[in-house]
Amino acid sequence: MPARRPTPSPPTSSKRKPTPLRELVRETVSIPTAAYLEGAVVRHLRRFAAERGLDCSLDRFGNVHIEYRRGRRSRNRRPLVLGAHMDHPGFVVTAVKGRRLTLEFRGGISAEYGKGEQLRIYPVDGSAESHDGAGAATGVALVTSVEGVSRVRGGPRRLTGGKATLEQGGTARVGDLALWDVPECRFRGEIVHARQCDDLIGAVSVLATLDRLAAAGADGHVVGLFTRAEEVGLCGASAAARARLLPEDAVAIAVETSSKAAGRADQGGGPIIRVGDAVHIFSPRVTEWMTALAQQLACDHGGFAYQRRLMDGGTTEATSYDLYGYETGAACVALGNYHNAGPRGRVAAETVHLGDLEGLVQLFGRMAAEMPRFQRSLPALKRRFDDLGREAAPLLRSTAKAFRQGPPPDNSSARSTRQMTRPPSSLELALE
Repeated sequence: MPARRPTPSPPTSSKRKPTPLRELVRETVSIPTAAYLEGAVVRHLRRFAAERGLDCSLDRFGNVHIEYRRGRRSRNRRPLVLGAHMDHPGFVVTAVKGRRLTLEFRGGISAEYGKGEQLRIYPVDGSAESHDGAGAATGVALVTSVEGVSRVRGGPRRLTGGKATLEQGGTARVGDLALWDVPECRFRGEIVHARQCDDLIGAVSVLATLDRLAAAGADGHVVGLFTRAEEVGLCGASAAARARLLPEDAVAIAVETSSKAAGRADQGGGPIIRVGDAVHIFSPRVTEWMTALAQQLACDHGGFAYQRRLMDGGTTEATSYDLYGYETGAACVALGNYHNAGPRGRVAAETVHLGDLEGLVQLFGRMAAEMPRFQRSLPALKRRFDDLGREAAPLLRSTAKAFRQGPPPDNSSARSTRQMTRPPSSLELALE
């Protein structure tokens, strides 16, 4: 966060209702964006904060911080930082010669994709921005060739750029965005099909959390951190963490959409508590706390489901936060057509399940409410293991004697003879 300490969020009228989740999805994921060209998303976030009386600021790297703080004890409460990135893989126009465009690709996708695909051109300055903040395209172009590089000799090529031809009547300038011509946002039942779910759906989950807190006037201290240039190397998050721009005592949660490919997770199976990524494991204490709260929600609401997964399909901003010393966790929803890589080598809209997104918002709401008790979560878990060890000790000692004398014991009835003073806990059952 910037150095200054913003004032608490002003009182919010109890008559204001939270914005419907579908509405937040539609107005957010439709905004054109790419690494280093997140300006339209920034403008959307500023409008969101202003409409709800929330403090909104930009740090020196262009990351957006929206802060909700309310309650007499909020000044002494550890802040919950929910971070999502504002960019998505896409082309940027680097040269224009008549109707011929030269393109740079910012993000990660195989070079098998792209040739023969259509792109929609969006002005970088937002001059064609529609009334709702979504972009209005100034033209359509056809990709005629692609370029790629391999990270290892003989390995798969990653898309780095290409050439395209602009259709008659269209306009393009150097610096404009050239994004896949797939649906900006479409709902089919509970499935969202959109060009930029990654990570604008993550941003939606943070906005919905802030929106519901503001509408309820609930006590709490939550910071929405919206970072830049994640798709080209976790740049915005790493710069903010390295410069110590998050509150020193923050619990930082990286929020993402993550590929469900190869059975990593089930779309529609609920939000995912992410224990790590392709290179790193996050704070065990934060992960255990999030899991315990998800279990509470499942008990309180019979329809609530969640998943706990590694999600090693890529690297997430939580790695940056954790390596720079912040207590860190991560959460995501399962993503289809990761980075618009559809079947049979054709680009497609990404997909997420609305139920997973709603569950993620509910989990964040519970986390915000339970932050004052976060410090007690690990001692509580240790006490549960103390109980297990203490109650099992007599049986362990008595059966251990047989290892030093006589034939091996028959342990088939060990479960029934355990000297327990209470029924087995869910933790004990999970350990079996």
